[in-house]
Amino acid sequence: MIPLKIETLLEGRVVEHDRVEYKTGWNPNDIIHSICAFANDYDNTNGGYIVIGVKESNGMPVFPLEGVPKEKLDSIQQEIFQYCNQIIPRYIPRIEVVDYKDEGIYLIYLWCSAGDSGPYQAPKSVYVENGGKADKSLKYWIRPASLTTDAKQDEISELFDKFNSVPFDDRVNRKAKIDDIRRGYLEDFIRKSNSSLVMELNSSSLEELLLAQEVANETDTELDIRNIGVLMFAENPEKLIPGAYIELIRFHSKEAEASDDFTEKIFTGPIWRQVQDALDYIKTTVIEQKVVKVQGQAEAERYFNYPYNALEETLVNAVFHKSYREPEPVEIRIYVDSIQILNYPGLAKWINLERFASGKVKGRKYRNRRIGELFKEIDLSEKKGTGIPKILRELKQNGSPEPEFDMDEERTYLNAIIPIRDGFERKEKMSESMSESMSESMSELERARMQIILIYLETNKEINSSVAAKLLEVEIKTASRLLLKAEKLDILRGTGKTKNKVYKK
Repeated sequence: MIPLKIETLLEGRVVEHDRVEYKTGWNPNDIIHSICAFANDYDNTNGGYIVIGVKESNGMPVFPLEGVPKEKLDSIQQEIFQYCNQIIPRYIPRIEVVDYKDEGIYLIYLWCSAGDSGPYQAPKSVYVENGGKADKSLKYWIRPASLTTDAKQDEISELFDKFNSVPFDDRVNRKAKIDDIRRGYLEDFIRKSNSSLVMELNSSSLEELLLAQEVANETDTELDIRNIGVLMFAENPEKLIPGAYIELIRFHSKEAEASDDFTEKIFTGPIWRQVQDALDYIKTTVIEQKVVKVQGQAEAERYFNYPYNALEETLVNAVFHKSYREPEPVEIRIYVDSIQILNYPGLAKWINLERFASGKVKGRKYRNRRIGELFKEIDLSEKKGTGIPKILRELKQNGSPEPEFDMDEERTYLNAIIPIRDGFERKEKMSESMSESMSESMSELERARMQIILIYLETNKEINSSVAAKLLEVEIKTASRLLLKAEKLDILRGTGKTKNKVYKK
């Protein structure tokens, strides 16, 4: 069964239009050429899909769907297998007959994932009508955009280079075993992506699900897990792929980088869960909102210190584009006036940094094609080339400054800097008496935690033990002791009974 539901494909939301080809009827030459082109995967997007029985207009399916006559379904499938034997090396896509929404509209659905034995060739003519002579000259077929064409000499050279260097995320991880994969993560992903495999969860083994997702290879002895399987579904991917985690450091003052006044947090597990967990942490403990009533205007203005969508896109881009050959993790560094997200390495040499920062560069080839593909299935990533424009748009709508992008000359890293919005600058100095009280009566750890609470109270009216515990990542009783001590030292004012007590500056 093909994991991506035909309904999801036809919506055009998850898969880019240039990775899908719709055909009203069975045209052997065109379809075999496109199968060959998707197998060659010239743009490193993990192939594509072909749907027979659908008319298209400007790359989009036309509804109502036309379908394939039921009596032709078997013969077309047989001919697909027959003509695919003319592809060299042999390549057979995954084929499925779909009764669209059980309405008696039959479609032939082909998943042509990137091959691993290419480059692939197919004859110029696999079929001719009326006794004509077939042109059996072999061509390398590619899809540099949304059209299938035969490759030119320089493109053929690129194909050979590509197949000599399979993307890291699609390679077999020789250290990984089936026991490293957690079925719960795989099932969560399948449900979240609304995959057709949801119906197979109760009847399929872990091995069958991994093969269906194409994150493992079947061998005579045991399953070979690919790196993408490790990254997406392993309990501890960083043990098999060093650097496959997110490191977050939050500095609590401008001088914190040169001191111990910071909080460190590590996010592990499948990389898509890492992204979600890191974003949840930032949303809960970092992002703040201000509501300003404007005279003569019915609705108040609302804005944030950092717009969530811009941070989400920046972090997803970092995790997606990181080289997992590098042992360094993705780093999130939260300063008092900016959030910086660092990944390794930097941009490819051919990309102009200024054009990239303005959202005018669209990468043609991706370092991690499978990560991008699977991230799209759970709405973590959008269409290719839309990341930077989205970040710019979200920051502008929030009234935030434009982001900065920094690299060294060797392009060993890319640092994305999201500045804080005006109006959220933090006061660095506390009163002399307050500072003296903290120095005399609190440990270094308590002072660091108290600083976090005071920063929180700059933009929030009050705090209780439960909120403080979440903010400091400690147990409620630890947070309660700290708040009581701060009250006794006249750093905070407490009101209310013990269970519902709140504290203000």
